[in-house]
Amino acid sequence: MNLASVITGQLANFFQRRGEVEPKELIKALEREVAKQKNKDRVVPNSYTIYLCEEDCHRLSAARLIKALHEAVERKVIRENCFMDGKLSVKIKKLTTDENEIVIKSEYVNSPESEVDTINLENDVLSHTLIESSNSNDSDATIIADKTKIIKSMRSSPTRKVEYNLAVISDFKTAELICGERQIYLGRKETNDFVLEDDSASRIHAYISYERHRHIIYDAGSLNGTLVNKKPISSCELNDGDKILIGNTTLTYKVL
Repeated sequence: MNLASVITGQLANFFQRRGEVEPKELIKALEREVAKQKNKDRVVPNSYTIYLCEEDCHRLSAARLIKALHEAVERKVIRENCFMDGKLSVKIKKLTTDENEIVIKSEYVNSPESEVDTINLENDVLSHTLIESSNSNDSDATIIADKTKIIKSMRSSPTRKVEYNLAVISDFKTAELICGERQIYLGRKETNDFVLEDDSASRIHAYISYERHRHIIYDAGSLNGTLVNKKPISSCELNDGDKILIGNTTLTYKVL
């Protein structure tokens, strides 16, 4: 195959893909925005509005992608060793121009709207199945997405809060625990979330809380103490790759 045919093929592929934003591309753009907005106090905005062209907006406005975007932001906050105040909101809206691009607006908001917390992902649908034409007799009619119908189709009764999988704690052997937003207890006691078969560990040795969109580990008044990266702690925010020593057991905290 000569060089001219290779270039021609690449150009053909480029024009076929032009204007079609892929989910991975959207996630990467959002992660870059989070990192870019970190201020001197290591705080990032908690509200992100992603503007896409009409076609991409309809194609990508699905609950599963919104969930993935939420998780991407939460994980990026941890990886960037920063914090976020208030509730996280991620929304996709239509661009007012005809340009094929990704525009992200980030803001610090006291009480952002967040519909994803009550979306039932089992009934997830793409919004293009619920769009309507403003004029059925006109081939160039404006396409209108009925938000009420979209949200209604994504919900079931009773609604439930979406669980975000952000990190994992592992002992390198058989035990592994996914960390989300709920509080997690670690120790010898069988009712703990992470049970340690270690006589040097206390019955309730430590717990992990989720604060300002970060996992914070607290020593629960244990007999032998809790160490993070070989340093004794009473409390400490966890970073990707941190080693937690409880008794004689080493645990690793890893962002997904």
